[in-house]
Amino acid sequence: MKNIKILFIVSLLMMFIGNTIAQTTYSFNEGLSLAKSNNKKVLISVYIDSDTWCEKMQAVYSSENIKNYINNNFVFIKLNAQGNEKCTYNEKQYTASELVKTFGATGYPTHVFLNPDASVIKYKDNGEVCSSYSGYVESSEFEKILKYIATNQYKDTDLSKVL
Repeated sequence: MKNIKILFIVSLLMMFIGNTIAQTTYSFNEGLSLAKSNNKKVLISVYIDSDTWCEKMQAVYSSENIKNYINNNFVFIKLNAQGNEKCTYNEKQYTASELVKTFGATGYPTHVFLNPDASVIKYKDNGEVCSSYSGYVESSEFEKILKYIATNQYKDTDLSKVL
């Protein structure tokens, strides 16, 4: 009986620890479907394997405040820019590596935001219209970007005024 109680407590702890570490991510097709049905914006993390800056960005995504904000306000999709995952976007078939070009990914990591209907969110940064944000971003700055998109500030405020 004592062993069962210990096993139960250890199981609960593992579930709790696993939930605090895990970032909820979805495949591209699954994420778009979920975003539409839940009326949530989409955050796409475009990455490549074995890249130092993508790995550092993953640590930002995993930080408690960022992880919680993303889980509460976005559907989070990770898209490997070198991947062969089959994706459907705007009724066309792409591989992941083809799709990232459609989103204008010019370096890695790149962050792309979509509306619940899967249309690309465009915003101004230093007066220039953008549809993706490339590069590693520190946690405090990334949180500002997430809030900028989630609260619709992008509709009337230049990102440079927020950062």
